[in-house]
Amino acid sequence: MAVVARPTPPTSQIVVGILELLDGHTDREHGVSAAWIAERLGVTEKTVRGHLHTLEEIQPFGRRIGRIMRRDLEHAESADPRPGWYIEPVFGTAQMRLLADGAGISRSDGDYLRDLIAKVYSFAGRSAHVDDMGGTRTPRNYNREFLNNIELLNDAIDHERSIGFHYCTYDVDGSLVPRRDTKGDVREYRADPYRLMYRNGKYYLICHMQSYESLSYLHVECIRDLRVDGDDHSVERTLESFNPHPGVPFDLDRYMGERPYPMSETAVPIHLRISKTLEPVYDWFDDAKVTRLDGDVYDVWIMANEYAVLCWVLQYASTRLIEVLSPQSLRESLRDTGAYLAGLYAGAV
Repeated sequence: MAVVARPTPPTSQIVVGILELLDGHTDREHGVSAAWIAERLGVTEKTVRGHLHTLEEIQPFGRRIGRIMRRDLEHAESADPRPGWYIEPVFGTAQMRLLADGAGISRSDGDYLRDLIAKVYSFAGRSAHVDDMGGTRTPRNYNREFLNNIELLNDAIDHERSIGFHYCTYDVDGSLVPRRDTKGDVREYRADPYRLMYRNGKYYLICHMQSYESLSYLHVECIRDLRVDGDDHSVERTLESFNPHPGVPFDLDRYMGERPYPMSETAVPIHLRISKTLEPVYDWFDDAKVTRLDGDVYDVWIMANEYAVLCWVLQYASTRLIEVLSPQSLRESLRDTGAYLAGLYAGAV
């Protein structure tokens, strides 16, 4: 009985097959041989080697393809390093860690997060380490519309479309419930969306609430029943119309950097004296201007909103590290707050 030779696959199929095998079975400490690839694709080892050398030269999709030599594995971290051909992961280990940790701190569905983080690990060539990432818990009262809202808000921001929505607050059991007006009806809100930004453990939508004159900062997890206008450029006001420095582009990152807590009041120069450590300053204000006075005492200037700095200083009050030197209005606000607290707790034992 004659043996029928299996037809050779077309070149495109071979190349795709090689890339899929490299992507699925290799990383920086685990390679595969040309013979191993050839066996799985049903082609000759010579054919595979030719394509591998071509791919090594062109670096498809910006990803390096090369060979891991035994000498490269002398300090390998994995228990079973293996020389051979490999494709460079999409993400490095540090990038993978940042992306995975960023996803992990969002208040979203635990199963979805685990799937997302697993994909990040696979892009970094670390699929085998997914079980080491720990548990991902679904918050008890998370907003089930959160992920869909992110997609809709991105679309609205890209096309300058106004949005309508309900906005939630917390009930006594911690569940999210829509805000209501004085008649008891669920309140309807409209806004012009500008940017999504992560700050202080919260995911914010920076926007213009159309019933107000200033910028607003909404917790994305509190948005419900989100609706996006169908027409492009339907926003009532552009972000640039809130620019505190007309004539130069609105630097929103700098603007938010002057507000340790998101709020719209004007940023002003604030003069501080800090003792012992500068961590409270640079943990919150990247652009602080600092001069060492004597030993571990520092003269500090920041640009920030007064009320935000009031809240910021109070959280460090027990450490006695920070003194506000100016403006006088902020010193008076701190004095009044201190007097209120002293009176409130005067009878405490």
